[in-house]
Amino acid sequence: MDAAKTTYRYNNSLYINLTNKCPTDCVFCVKKLWKMQFHGYNLDISKFEPNAAAYIIALSEESKTMDFKELVFCGYGEPTMRLAEMLEISNAVRAGKIAGLRKDFSIRLNTNGLGNLINERNIVPQLKGQIDFVNISLNTMNPEQWLHLMNPVEKYREKGFLSVLRFIEDCSKILDTTTITAIDNLEANMEQLDTFAKKLKINLRIRTGIETTKK
Repeated sequence: MDAAKTTYRYNNSLYINLTNKCPTDCVFCVKKLWKMQFHGYNLDISKFEPNAAAYIIALSEESKTMDFKELVFCGYGEPTMRLAEMLEISNAVRAGKIAGLRKDFSIRLNTNGLGNLINERNIVPQLKGQIDFVNISLNTMNPEQWLHLMNPVEKYREKGFLSVLRFIEDCSKILDTTTITAIDNLEANMEQLDTFAKKLKINLRIRTGIETTKK
């Protein structure tokens, strides 16, 4: 097996693979099916999670071949479980410490929205100026269906859904662009998601199906 990747490229974006830890075991997650592989990249860093400095070095190397349009915190894990490292990396970009990257280079966070519960505080104010775009995997407006689809660990089951809704609302007020995502074949009510998105004046992205082929 190839060495695990801390960064990987996909669809004109450079992804930052911070962790394999995650507080949810989503029914649509393919990391087990694909054996921690993603389009030819090995994303298994479960045995060793590099520190922020290592990621900053990796970004400096990647920036030498500048053919990506944004940085994305996303891998087979929940980035906000390593909030300090995520913010240190983002701050390095904003401070102009990574040669080849502008200070205003676009940075996106893909998340399940549980960052407040994970870190036991409202983390959204810390994202201002560090994260431009956030994509939150919501998938449904039904709290019981959310428990089934997202399958969070026990400590997040009682307060998880409402915490995610608050996270989304707070992001909509502070960040440049907030997007909620949903997969179209999970029997969720898309009209309810659309109504929620329009109420907060945020985006709704419908993702097509659950891919089942190995990548």
